[in-house]
Order: sequence, then structure tokens, then C-alpha cells
Amino acid sequence: MLALVAAGLLRWLRAGRVWTDLLVPASFLVAYWLAYNKVPSFPPVGAVNKIFFVAVIGTALGVLVEAAGRGGLGRALVLAQPIASAAYIGTARLPDALLEVAAAALWGLLVMYGLSNGKGQSKDVSSTRRATLLGIACAGFAPIALLGASSSSFQLSLLFAAAIAAIVAANISNPNFGFRSASLLGGAGGTIAAAQTVTLITRKTDMLALAVLTLVFVTPFVVDPILRRVRATNKVVQLAAFVGMCLLPVGASVATVIARYGSSFPV
Repeated sequence: MLALVAAGLLRWLRAGRVWTDLLVPASFLVAYWLAYNKVPSFPPVGAVNKIFFVAVIGTALGVLVEAAGRGGLGRALVLAQPIASAAYIGTARLPDALLEVAAAALWGLLVMYGLSNGKGQSKDVSSTRRATLLGIACAGFAPIALLGASSSSFQLSLLFAAAIAAIVAANISNPNFGFRSASLLGGAGGTIAAAQTVTLITRKTDMLALAVLTLVFVTPFVVDPILRRVRATNKVVQLAAFVGMCLLPVGASVATVIARYGSSFPV
């Protein structure tokens, strides 16, 4: 509800992309506060508390990059952040689990690359699709987090997914909506940090289900040729087709979890 009101207000005020770019990371921080019922102290103690500051620092860097007009620096930070996040989250495990931390960093890098890909679309379409992709991925990660012994990450994922759905609904035809550096470094970066925490710290993540879910980030590379072939030009139709494509790997991931855990799946 807060995300819907904020997104609607910014659209009514015709705020520029710099302001609308803050909707996603702000929603993540509020979702974190609701899920964990606190704002962690600094310096953070424990991986869960580090998630908040990964998102805060990422948001601040994103705002500075956009204000300075340094697009190249922004792209470099977007790809570097998951690597730094994995090292930061998994600091305690670096001596004895370097390969696991490296795998988490590589996974985060691939996720960011898929999210930041927006070639071939107008800025408003690209922004809406990126936000949609992140929201669907969060919803798909929720059951994996729950089985990874992290009910708080489960709540965080669902809260953030709901907020993104509200943001997209309010901005589906808004040319001033922006999903740029702040959204990537703050919103997506925080989400990746949460997933890395569940994977590296609880160590109960269903890796097969996570691998299947990761295929959702291949969607941007697949859907465009299909849309060009069917000559779909309406933005709503394009987004609906994109959502349908994204839901395929998400559904397969959830089915994998249920099939592997059966009656022990926590409902």
C-alpha cells in the first residue's frame, strides 16, 4: 500500500526518473524493516544486518552516479557490487569456503547482468520490464528462502515482490518511470545480498531449485525475438508476454521444491 501511494504520488507530480528510481530501493528498505522489525546498528554484526547496509550504500552510490551522469561508472558498479557483496556477506567463511563465496559472487554477477540488460527497448518499457523481472524473481525465491531455514527472508521476498507489483501497476504507462542505478544497486543489490546470506550462512538452500529459478534472468534475451516475430507493439501486451515468459522458470522452480520435499514442504 505504501509503495502504491508513493508511486501514484510521484506520477501525479510528474517526478523525473531520478526520483522514481528511488521507489524500488526505498521499498526494499521498508520491507526489510517490516520483516526484521529493526534498523540494524552500524557497524553491522551478522550477515542479516549487512543486507540492510548493502542496500543503503548501493542506493547512495546509484543516486550519486545518476546525478553525475556517469553511466559507464554506474554499469561497472552494478557488475562489481554482487562480487563485493558476496565477500562482505561471507567474510567469516572466506578461509574455509572460498569456492562457495566465489560461486555466490558469480551467481550474483549473472543475475545483475540479466537485470541490467535493456537494449532494444525504449527507456520506459525497459524500466518497467526490469522492475517486473525483479519482482517475479523475488516471489520465486520466497519458498526457496523458507526451505533454507530463513522465514524472515521469505517474508522480505514476498513484501518486496508485492511492493514492486504496486510500483509497476502505477507506472505501467509512465514514461518518467526509472529503474536505473539506484534501483539496481539498492533494490536488486539488496535482494542478491539476501539470497547470498541464505546460501552462504544457513547453507540449507535447495541449489537445484535456485538454479532453475535463475533461468528467469535469461528471459530478457529470449522474449525480444519472439515479440518481434509476432509484431507485438502494444506496451501492455509486451509486458503481459514478458510476465508469462518469466513465470515459466519460476513455476518450474516452485514445482522442483515441492517435488523434492513433498509432505515436508512447510505450508
